[in-house]
Amino acid sequence: MKAMQRNTTPPAMYSNFRASRTWRRLLAGVSLLLSVAPAFSSGLVLASHGRSDYAIVIATNASPTVKHAAQELADDLKQISGAALPVVSGPPSGPAIFVGVSSFLSSGFQKVRSAVLPEEGFMICTAGRNLCLAGHDDRGTLYAVYAFLEDHLGVRWYAPDATVLPPQDTVSVPELNETRTPAFSYRDTDEAIVFKNAAWDAHLKLNGVSVPDQADLGGINRLFNGAENFYQLVPPGRYFADHPEYYSLINGQRKSSPDSQLCLSNPDVFKVVVAALVAEAKANPKELTLGLSPNDARDGNCQCDACRAADAKFGSPAGTLLNFVNKVAAAVQAALPDRKIWVETLAYQYTEQAPTPGTIAPADNVLVCLAPIYACDGHPLASDPQNKKSNEALLAWNKVAKGHLQVWHYVTNFAHYLQPYPDWDELGADMVYYRANGVSGMFCEGDYQGNCELQVMRTWVMAHLFWNPQQDVWALIRDFSDGYYGKSGADIYAYLRLFHDRLQQPEIHLHLYDPPTSPLFSAELLKSANALFDHAEAAAESPEVKSRVQEARMGIRYLELASHVPGKQATTAERNDFRARLEPFIADLGRFKITSLSEGHNADEWIRHMQAAAGE
Repeated sequence: MKAMQRNTTPPAMYSNFRASRTWRRLLAGVSLLLSVAPAFSSGLVLASHGRSDYAIVIATNASPTVKHAAQELADDLKQISGAALPVVSGPPSGPAIFVGVSSFLSSGFQKVRSAVLPEEGFMICTAGRNLCLAGHDDRGTLYAVYAFLEDHLGVRWYAPDATVLPPQDTVSVPELNETRTPAFSYRDTDEAIVFKNAAWDAHLKLNGVSVPDQADLGGINRLFNGAENFYQLVPPGRYFADHPEYYSLINGQRKSSPDSQLCLSNPDVFKVVVAALVAEAKANPKELTLGLSPNDARDGNCQCDACRAADAKFGSPAGTLLNFVNKVAAAVQAALPDRKIWVETLAYQYTEQAPTPGTIAPADNVLVCLAPIYACDGHPLASDPQNKKSNEALLAWNKVAKGHLQVWHYVTNFAHYLQPYPDWDELGADMVYYRANGVSGMFCEGDYQGNCELQVMRTWVMAHLFWNPQQDVWALIRDFSDGYYGKSGADIYAYLRLFHDRLQQPEIHLHLYDPPTSPLFSAELLKSANALFDHAEAAAESPEVKSRVQEARMGIRYLELASHVPGKQATTAERNDFRARLEPFIADLGRFKITSLSEGHNADEWIRHMQAAAGE
């Protein structure tokens, strides 16, 4: 786990809301304000044979986000149907697609919005000959347009450079009366591709700080700053010499090493931390959430009498931490009364074990982010005996922090970024499980440094599960495989199913620091994988698709090299064979812009090591 900046959200748990009698009554009010009969349409023809009677209508004071949503809808409809729909900000003279809230439907929509739409939620409805795409807020309106294009017109944004706009001579939609809300109010991953592609991130409905701040795509949503930041807030270089009492007492000595923490019972530490967070918030007026978490260490918590007494009182060092965070959050909020300030802390390593229920709970403006770093990611949290401790931690934290609980989930091998990480079954099952057990936000930590194995697919699948974890993860994988890899998609899908079948064996597991020699990667599996990739490359219908297949194959090629590095006793023939496979692999690292192969290290270090092993 690394120190990072990311977004979070106030705790809220939402579910997809489908049509109901209440929803129908409310929508009738919208119909009246659209100057049509208060009845649902039997379906709409939005465009046919390159022509349309429709205009896209926005408010006269529409925000940049709503304007962008309307224009993107017009552009995509033009590419799909050939029909040019104007974007207007006045009363429609004919049938209309209303994007966002305007005076033409505001009253009725406000009833719907206040009744069923939370933050970022949206409605897609037909009324008479009109279609309404509008959200609780601007970002919700943007999502309404994207959901309509994706779910009703078949548009796909598989990658920043891979959009599918299926041509249709006639664009028609049935009667629609639905609202959508995110299962997780905070949805973020730090896969490197996310940092550089704001438009794609918006299409995927990601809302973390990994998403660049862009006004026409919703702007910055929320900001979380400072995972594992004890020493950032109270730097030992500044304070330890004069105030060793600020730091952990361990075996009778005050420590300020990276594997120690702060003394949370010291009142002066409290003052320093409050001052630092208030200064940070003032320097960043858009900040909504501040981070306050222990350093990235398995233990190192203070053993002074006061801290030990607090640990005993709360039943866990996490209780001592939460008590400290609660007090800091109250003080920071008092110093900034005109802003809603959230403070988030980590349940991670020595604070993973929840306090005894009933002894303490997060304050109203405090969030807890559970990071189950020791879990097996090859099997669901609730079913694998290896995950017993992590599962117990989740259930316990749900009791302590319900409504204030988020999860920091791991989705890559940090020692071997390119190594296949087939957590697909676990990912699908655990998101459902998290949602059912009080988790309001999801952050998935991946390869934030480069271009790991299947990064584009992983981001696309995760984003869809963030919004609705009830989706079939394998249906999502098949959708992506067929859409992104074309005729080669069946082989890519079959390749991933190899890992699925392998992980059905109870003795096979998956952890974030597994070596290339892990039992998961059997010789038989690698042989079958290579056969599938051979067929996929041959089936590719274009050089572009073939390149995508070859990039997906880099994980298997990495395994074959990293698991059979020539030793001191290797023969000349063995070294020559290794070199013959290594050199084109190195060239492809550059071709696919893979710049890091493990956390904290660039690819050049690995290359030099491998070249030395090859005798170069």
